[in-house]
Amino acid sequence: MRGLIIDALFERMRSNPDIFFLNADMGINLVERFGDHYPDRYANVGIAEQNLISVSAGLANLGFRPFAYTISNFLVHRCFEQIRNDVGLHHYPVVLLGTSTGYDNAPLGPTHHIVDEWGAVKGIPGFEIYCPSSVAYAARVVDHVLGSSSPAYIRIPKGEYLEPRSDEHAVLLSGNSNDVLLVSYGNPAQQCLHARSRDPKLAVLVINRLHPLDEQVVATVLACYQRVIVVEDHFPVTGLYGSLCELVTRLRLDCALESVAPTSYRFDVGTSSEYFFRALGMDSQGLLDRAEK
Repeated sequence: MRGLIIDALFERMRSNPDIFFLNADMGINLVERFGDHYPDRYANVGIAEQNLISVSAGLANLGFRPFAYTISNFLVHRCFEQIRNDVGLHHYPVVLLGTSTGYDNAPLGPTHHIVDEWGAVKGIPGFEIYCPSSVAYAARVVDHVLGSSSPAYIRIPKGEYLEPRSDEHAVLLSGNSNDVLLVSYGNPAQQCLHARSRDPKLAVLVINRLHPLDEQVVATVLACYQRVIVVEDHFPVTGLYGSLCELVTRLRLDCALESVAPTSYRFDVGTSSEYFFRALGMDSQGLLDRAEK
């Protein structure tokens, strides 16, 4: 999905002279073409992520539409003060492109487990937050952010998933009953879809724009189900579970919310995200067991 997003951005630079692409010494064999074709609208700031954000803010002040790209944990955690003060306070339309999410970098340990970052960005007023769950949405997410004047964070999971075949912000895949709805995004959404393929009674709501939620669509779906299980590779309090709890309470919806997600940092070593999904009950079998209880 990362490649599709970078490809789309490269194509949009052809017709949009305001786009400026920056990276922090990331994307070898992927980003060199930006410097070759658009040397006046490309900068590699080196391993200096805070500069990446501040330079992007300065470019936005000059009228450019900057896209700043690096690994998600460095992009958000290392740069939070710059994101808040240089971008958020001025509502500059800077787009943060963060590669890797959740446990994508599983063997690198909790410093590289990206399970608490988008909730921090959500707390800055005015930010839009996206997490593509399929190639269809990844191919359109650049157009989504360019159609808005707000700052944005695009959280890019590793993988190339065909389902769901939709570029909508929220996509419902119905089940054979209204008992249980799984709600998810990014990589865990694929575990939910796999569980649904094994148990057709389950329904799955895939959310591609995490903030702000498409409230009318999401609320209409939630109101149809007795149990709603929110599955995410992010701490639930500041993640999607927290957002849906607020929505359900504010709109007084009649549904029971449950969370399947990490709630603390993990120091055990897994070679892939699937290791942690199994340990947390977020794999398809764990979700089937949870739905049957």
